[in-house]
Amino acid sequence: MNEIKMNKIVNTEKIVNLLSNYYPVHVMEDNYTGNPYKALVSCLLSLRTRDEITFPVAEKLFEKADNPYEMVKLSYEELCEIIKSINYYKTKAENILNISKILIEKYKSEIPSTMEELLAFKGVGRKTANIVISVGFQQPAIAVDTHVHRISNRLGLVFTKTPEETEFKLIKILPKKHWRTWNQILVLHGKATCKPITPLCHICPIINYCNQVFK
Repeated sequence: MNEIKMNKIVNTEKIVNLLSNYYPVHVMEDNYTGNPYKALVSCLLSLRTRDEITFPVAEKLFEKADNPYEMVKLSYEELCEIIKSINYYKTKAENILNISKILIEKYKSEIPSTMEELLAFKGVGRKTANIVISVGFQQPAIAVDTHVHRISNRLGLVFTKTPEETEFKLIKILPKKHWRTWNQILVLHGKATCKPITPLCHICPIINYCNQVFK
């Protein structure tokens, strides 16, 4: 690999400030802040499904069941019918019902707040666990999806091969006060401007702090 020339300082304070004012609030942050169960279920639904499809389905589901006790009252078939428009709905329905049952039996319907406990649930990975901690519990956590991984590398802030590597690098270099915000703003930025194949650098609000690595 050729040597990477870093011509610009990646000022995270400036990036967070600029993007926070540039994009509207993300629907996850807007709707599920302080509600760990809704944050968890919506994340389980969102796997390999676009937000535009996921969140209307999640809201439809939460009208029927917005807590573990109400969720387990739904049959597997009923749950599948509600969420059938999203990808892998059968597996997701099974995971949601199983997790809801465990929450009732083991946690008195409360969502655990530690990474270790959340990862023990089938279908929950680090990104989902971090979102539950960040959005649901409003505690510092860095959720890294493809957007966060790609843009953090494109900026020249990290040089990593996997989202998990990116998460651990960001924990070391990103001020904790920005952990919760980093996912929200980079997801929005990745969808609207810093796209995977053809990033719109000519309109990018943070181009002065981006080294355009691997563009």
